[in-house]
Amino acid sequence: MNAMTASMPETVGKRQRRVLLVDDDRSSLLVLSGMLESLGYAVETAENGAEAFTMMREDAQRADIVVTDFMMPVMDGVGLTRSLKRIDATRNIPVVMMTGANSDDDMTAGIAAGVFYYLTKPPAPGLVTSVMNSALQEVERNERVRHELGSHQSAFRNMEVARFRLRSPDEVDAVVSLMASLHHEPDAAIQGIYELVQNAVEHGVLRFGLKEKTRLLAEGGWEEALKARAHDPRYAKGIVEATAMRRKGGTLFVVKDNGPGFTWKPFLASDPARAAARCGRGIARAANYSFDRLVYNESGNQVAGYLAGEARVVW
Repeated sequence: MNAMTASMPETVGKRQRRVLLVDDDRSSLLVLSGMLESLGYAVETAENGAEAFTMMREDAQRADIVVTDFMMPVMDGVGLTRSLKRIDATRNIPVVMMTGANSDDDMTAGIAAGVFYYLTKPPAPGLVTSVMNSALQEVERNERVRHELGSHQSAFRNMEVARFRLRSPDEVDAVVSLMASLHHEPDAAIQGIYELVQNAVEHGVLRFGLKEKTRLLAEGGWEEALKARAHDPRYAKGIVEATAMRRKGGTLFVVKDNGPGFTWKPFLASDPARAAARCGRGIARAANYSFDRLVYNESGNQVAGYLAGEARVVW
């Protein structure tokens, strides 16, 4: 079994996962399309960002993931990403950007637009598998949380404050969906809340450091290690308190844990050096793309994120 067939995307309700592949280079389209199809994806192609955006605007369900080249005529990959992130129906679709091997400027522009996953050209099969698996995990997580949202959002219409206590990774999705229900556009809140709560569980409760998580992800042992530590009695006293509060003009989300905290300042900015890293970008993503304001306490074990509603509140 080779690197391209080792991990096939699971389907939900027997639906094959779909990718919109955007590149003006026909040979690149053929090569990467073949790689993605060998991974089990249904692939549709476009020759530039303008064509791709038109396709997605007409039917946001036609792709679960968008893979785009950086440099293209008419509309480049950055323009496409910005356009997708401005529309509610396509805002949460993961965008994978293809760049040159040493294109820090390209990565910086992509990060500013909302890109979270990167492939260097020419794409190596193993890296394609890894990046697509990460993007697909985000798709599936968002689907699970949105499913939860549909079952209880109407009941939360008159709730002003919701507070939760958790410690296990298995509890994160349900808590995130409930917290997001207090915002009038829950889809806009889901990703940012998830990053804050998941970070508090992984680092505050279970005490995984960045280097350790990076190593486990590279070795393929991250999920197993996460589950094992969640049942380890040595970490049983760790706890996360997550609160969502309606405020005039928006919603405030506060997440705190009883861990030692972390050095959070370097992770607030979108750093091109971490663009191709397996982890370590969630906090920047929450700060730059999810919340209107994100504030940590000095130690880093409490964070407050504000998301405006119909009117923006000045703190």
